[in-house]
Amino acid sequence: MALNKRNKKKAKNEEEKKTDLREKMTELLELPKEVVLNIPKITIVGNRNLIVENYKGIVEYDNTRIRINTGNGIIRITGEKLEIREITSEDILVCGEMSALEFLK
Repeated sequence: MALNKRNKKKAKNEEEKKTDLREKMTELLELPKEVVLNIPKITIVGNRNLIVENYKGIVEYDNTRIRINTGNGIIRITGEKLEIREITSEDILVCGEMSALEFLK
């Protein structure tokens, strides 16, 4: 049991080192982090429009809550009259009266 925990911890440390190296290379080469590191880019205009780039899929969708899966976890948007106005393979546009934006791991 202890050996399994040690192996998991070692694997986690190696993954963190790889991420740190990728992040440093991204900065050095001035590449977009959201593309190289597979992280979402979120653009918010007021509390009415939200664009999520580099998403993985939609987990939940109704007019009061939308959950979007990303490489870093789930983004939860709550509010009223929420709708996905546009969706492509690269980004998703959410419109409505947004009251909260949360990042879930």
